[in-house]
Amino acid sequence: MTGRDRVNAALQRKATSRVPVGEIGGGYTELIVQKLLAEDYETGPDAYFQNHLKLRQLLGADIVGARVTGPEVVVTGIHPDWQTETYRDFWGATYTQPPEATVQLVEPIASTPEALVEWTPPDVSQFDKSPIQRWKQDTDFFVLATLNAGFDLGYEILGFERFLMWTMQARDVMKSYFRKLISTNLQLALMSAEAGADGILIADDLAFNTGTFVDPNYLREDYFPLLKDMIGKIKATGLPVFFHSDGDLRSIIPDLIDCGIDVLQSCDPNANMDIPTLKEEYGQQLAFMGNIDVDLLANGTPEQVRQTTKSLIRDARQGGGFILGASNVVASYCQPENVVAMYKTAHEETE
Repeated sequence: MTGRDRVNAALQRKATSRVPVGEIGGGYTELIVQKLLAEDYETGPDAYFQNHLKLRQLLGADIVGARVTGPEVVVTGIHPDWQTETYRDFWGATYTQPPEATVQLVEPIASTPEALVEWTPPDVSQFDKSPIQRWKQDTDFFVLATLNAGFDLGYEILGFERFLMWTMQARDVMKSYFRKLISTNLQLALMSAEAGADGILIADDLAFNTGTFVDPNYLREDYFPLLKDMIGKIKATGLPVFFHSDGDLRSIIPDLIDCGIDVLQSCDPNANMDIPTLKEEYGQQLAFMGNIDVDLLANGTPEQVRQTTKSLIRDARQGGGFILGASNVVASYCQPENVVAMYKTAHEETE
């Protein structure tokens, strides 16, 4: 059974000899890729494809994340405080990468609600879908095309505090903003489907570990109707829709089901998102992916990872609808030996 077959079987609630295992998006930061491949890590012109192919073969992963790609970021200068390059992406926001810190927004796409009304999203019609085509044609992984919707991307290119403030102060402007972002990402989803993707992943963080960023009723009134329309148009292509969000989503899981998602990914145990428990309540309507704590992969021992992975598989595999993976992506601070332990255990726990 190929990785593609195994994931599809899990989504159809069919039994497989072992649970599928893999990650969303790029899945593994480049530092982890380098450490795991060691002397087999390539640096040539085709390095990304070859390295990520070898890594998944090494680990026995069933999934590869890919995306329709836009133009390269544009270097715009040097940040005065960190002396790091600033760069602008195709959405129009400018960022920098400080030493030993996360990426920082330097200049948002708009500084006032009036400017946001005038903001125009990029024309994605000429973006490159060949990475998805290549993974589909040259491998038997389940190709999970990654894109956004309107919420997570919305605050990334606007700034979190500004974004939250305007949801209260400029509600109509924000609803129009969501509509622009979702319309653009829907185009990327349909392009991904045309390129041969096996599923669409919408990455759209909505919550902290203690609950949603905004009142769930706000999401129900102003955001979820737009998301539901997007998901319905994606599912009309015949592809399943995966939805990624960190945090505690329990107050809005019924809303996400109503929007039409097929798989909920992340399921961070630190946010009370335990997959066996969630399956008891929602397993007939949703499949689940993830649930191995990234902090455990970073700070635990291989034996702790093995025991946690084994326990999760035994509690969550019954009736299908479960894909094993990290509770986000395999971050740079994770220990390579722990990543290997998680995947090896997935292959050892067979029926």
